[in-house]
Amino acid sequence: MYGPHMTVIRHIRQASSTYELKDARRQTVSRKLDDIRRMLLYFGISVENPIFVLNQEASREFLKDLEPASNYKLLMKATQLDLCATSLTQCHEQSEHFNQDVDILQMKKKKLSNACREEEEKLTMLKNKEAIKVQLKDANTMLAWLKVTRIQTELTKMEHSLKIIEKKNCELLEKTTQKDLTHDSLSKQIEVFNAAKEEIQKRYEAQDAKLRSAKRVVQDCLMKGSSIRANINNVDKRLKEEQATYEGCKNHMNNYHADYNEVKRLRESNNAKLAELKAKVEEKNNLIAQLREEQNDVKGRLPAAKEHVEYVRNELVQLQKKEQSLQLEMESLLRNKSNKMSVYGDNALKVALALKNQYGKNDHLMPRGPIGMCITVPNSKYRDLIENQLSHCLRSYIVNSDKDRISLRAILQRTYTSGIPTIVTSAFSNRVYNVSKHKVRASGPNMTVLMDEIRCDDPVVMNYLIDTMRIETVLVTDSKETAEFLTSNSENIPPNMSRVLVPNLELEYCPSPNYAVYSIRINSARFIQVNVDDRIQQMNAEQANVRERSAMLQPQYADFKRALDIDIQAIKQKSAQIEAHHSEITKSLPKIMDIENFEYRELPALNVLETHLASSAEKMEKCKQEYKHFEEQLREINERKALAEHEVNGEQSALHLINQKALEIDAEQQELQNKIRDLDRNFEENQRRFKKTNELMQSMLGEQKDLTKNLENARQEAEKVGDFIETNKTEERIRDKISNYKAKIKHFESMNIVSEEVQSKLASLHEDLQALTEHLNQILSIVEKLRLAYRTRAQRFLRSRFHFFTMVQFQFKQALACRRFDGDLTPDHKQKTLEIKVYPPSGNKTANTKSLSGGERSFTTVSLLKGLWSTSDHPFYFLDEYDVFTDEVNRTFITKLLIQEGLDFQNRQYCFLTPQDTKVDAHPLIKIHKLATPEH
Repeated sequence: MYGPHMTVIRHIRQASSTYELKDARRQTVSRKLDDIRRMLLYFGISVENPIFVLNQEASREFLKDLEPASNYKLLMKATQLDLCATSLTQCHEQSEHFNQDVDILQMKKKKLSNACREEEEKLTMLKNKEAIKVQLKDANTMLAWLKVTRIQTELTKMEHSLKIIEKKNCELLEKTTQKDLTHDSLSKQIEVFNAAKEEIQKRYEAQDAKLRSAKRVVQDCLMKGSSIRANINNVDKRLKEEQATYEGCKNHMNNYHADYNEVKRLRESNNAKLAELKAKVEEKNNLIAQLREEQNDVKGRLPAAKEHVEYVRNELVQLQKKEQSLQLEMESLLRNKSNKMSVYGDNALKVALALKNQYGKNDHLMPRGPIGMCITVPNSKYRDLIENQLSHCLRSYIVNSDKDRISLRAILQRTYTSGIPTIVTSAFSNRVYNVSKHKVRASGPNMTVLMDEIRCDDPVVMNYLIDTMRIETVLVTDSKETAEFLTSNSENIPPNMSRVLVPNLELEYCPSPNYAVYSIRINSARFIQVNVDDRIQQMNAEQANVRERSAMLQPQYADFKRALDIDIQAIKQKSAQIEAHHSEITKSLPKIMDIENFEYRELPALNVLETHLASSAEKMEKCKQEYKHFEEQLREINERKALAEHEVNGEQSALHLINQKALEIDAEQQELQNKIRDLDRNFEENQRRFKKTNELMQSMLGEQKDLTKNLENARQEAEKVGDFIETNKTEERIRDKISNYKAKIKHFESMNIVSEEVQSKLASLHEDLQALTEHLNQILSIVEKLRLAYRTRAQRFLRSRFHFFTMVQFQFKQALACRRFDGDLTPDHKQKTLEIKVYPPSGNKTANTKSLSGGERSFTTVSLLKGLWSTSDHPFYFLDEYDVFTDEVNRTFITKLLIQEGLDFQNRQYCFLTPQDTKVDAHPLIKIHKLATPEH
């Protein structure tokens, strides 16, 4: 409803301020502050810090320490992540308080539930008081009848025992009174059993002979039947084989012509496919050969193209380096414009100051250098020539001894990071060598000796030039003919001449017999008698030439690079095409091999099939006849076997009956013998046991009378208590219940509980419990929502922190790269530290920021601030004295960086305060305010 964006306008007046919320159509939709706050809360926008200020004191402390903990604290504060972290911590603490309150409410709810349960138990006890009395009466009745049941059970057991004892007593009486009569009777029965056993033995032997004869007949039938079955199986197997052969021959004869045509058609089809596949493979091979030839042509051009691209790229890089070097050299000359040594660079000035401090008044022993500072050329015509001839030694130093050389080497190593000047060791002298005898003579008006054009007040330097360069033997002329005349013929060579220079033609002649002409390149002088302004103009011209050359090479490099990429892409495309053709060939080759190795079905001749068919029919008929004959024999044998088995079964039944009869007689005979032995062995024991048993029986009869009397008394008492109640509980359990019921009744009577009071209290407790439960559920719902909101915001905080730190790190690296610095930010959120690593291009590879110079530390600070500004959008930015610790170069670069930041973000207002007189180019968006010069 508001559109893709909204605008918030605040009207600030002297006494009050108002807000106005407009939609995308610039129409006012609200003037309420609450609507703006709800929107800020929804989108997670914080406007608590609308201004970014870095004053001089904060900058000084930050530059002084650069400690990981303070770095982390600064970044968290600048991105306002510290406020988010503090808010999350407060939310967590408040959540813990809410959880404690919830625990207290849950304890209160538990206490109310226990109180309700106690009142409900009291009410239940009142209702169950009469029921407990009834249960007590039933328990007493069950206990009385349980006693009757117990006595009845004991009486029944005793009657059963009396019956057993009476039976045993009768047996013992019989054994003691009728011993002799029983012995005779048992002996006669044993003799009868012996006679019966002899008759049964004879019958058993005859029956066993018949059974063996019948079993032999059955065994013979089984053996013959097994043999005939094996023959039948063989005949059946041969019959099936012949039937299969017969059917196969018959099918071959029926399908002979169709199979022949099918095999012929299959051969023709496979031959056609084979020819097509071979043609396809040959075509693909030709295409692959053509593509490879084209690819090799492109590859042949590729090294030259790469070399050309690399050459142009290296030239562009060298031009860029040269432009930067010229820029730095010009900045150095501007800083030290009044010092002639400034053309040799800042390092040469530092070395000169160090040597002056080291040698003090002994300046005659101080190393000479740079050598170019001691040389002058009065004739400006030859200044460029002489500088080019002495170019390799103009930055060198000359020392008097090895000790001085070691000392100077240490100073140079401390000052120069690269390109250390050469040190020459030569004994110092107070006068120049006398070379009048070895000096070449100029014989013409346009000729001069190189030594005569050089002025050097220092004999040490002049002697070095004589020793190393042999300047007294070099002639200089403007005439090519003169140079050729003096060098081409040995007769014309002046004494002591080593070579002739022609500067206007940039030629060098070597005399005969090693006559040679060389081209030399003479550049404009950079060191000898160079005016700083002229040198700056010269460097500006060189820089313009470098830029022009770079601008000319850029399109060429782009064209060469584009052509190289096109060639590489063409090689890749042709490789892909070759791979595709190879893949198709690979797929076709197995098909060709399958067709070539295909085995066609061999068809037998028709007459052979007819012969096999007749032979199989004849064999089948013969097998059928044999099968019928064996079946007849098997049926006869099975009939004989069945009769024999029936006979065996009858004989076995008869024999089993005889065995059973014999076993019965043996058992009865054994029992009679045992009885006879018992009569003799146990006569006295039986008499003693009979007496004891008779006494036990009389005692038990007396106990039976007592139990009967007790049973009658218990039944009468139980009938007085109540009617019979059946139960399966034990007497102990019933007595425990009676005790429990009595205790409950006694407890109820002692409590004096009123039913109406209990019900009223219970209703009140239920109402309180319901209200507390609803309140607790509402709080739990709110706590759960707060927990989910806290979790969501915590996750959003972690994502925002990672995003902010990543943005700061990226912008920090981008800002450092503007001056070819390298660096990194390494955060540790657990330890709350942020380690800053900076590697300047000057060669200082240490990651410790304390080892940086003041300008480098200031540039590092501004780079970090630029990264911080990318994470939060403030309307106002103030930097106070940001460049007080910087030199001219760093101050200029930092100011340009800050101005570019302001031009990139025109919706912000930047205010930079500096005590330096910094030069700023005019721009419509930039206003410069200068304080008036103080009067005193």
